[in-house]
Amino acid sequence: RDARYCGRCGEKLVHDGNERMMRCPDCGQMEYPKISPAVIVGILHKDKILMSKYAGRDNITYYALIAGFTEIGESIEETIRREVMEEVGLKVKNIRYYKSQPWGTANDILLGFYCDVDGDDRITMDPEELKYAEWVQREDIVLQPGEFSLTNEMMKRFKEN
Repeated sequence: RDARYCGRCGEKLVHDGNERMMRCPDCGQMEYPKISPAVIVGILHKDKILMSKYAGRDNITYYALIAGFTEIGESIEETIRREVMEEVGLKVKNIRYYKSQPWGTANDILLGFYCDVDGDDRITMDPEELKYAEWVQREDIVLQPGEFSLTNEMMKRFKEN
């Protein structure tokens, strides 16, 4: 959808028969799909997890975890620390990889992590990013509808201990 013509010579690209990419039949230039790394973070503190709801998405009523895209030159761990600080004003430690999930419709790869609060657990929510952010105990977690999202899987895993 996003790469129809060769950026080198302008020829119309064709689907490659062996790989998930587009290839220029004239100059051989290869165009792979753009994949944007993003993180989803389960922030833990004293048997609670930080749950949030995104601002500006009034049609979505279920809870989410803190998430965001990696910026140029930033490590995944730096992305986690930055996103958590920007969205809820917390420092984190003990960052632990859980698993990943590709999202073809959004051209990203979501990398799931758990981490612990480092120090003060008072939430300072960014109202432009979030409309809700609170510590929630396991038994009070309301899962998302459906079983397909990494976010829901991580919340369910925490809920079930």
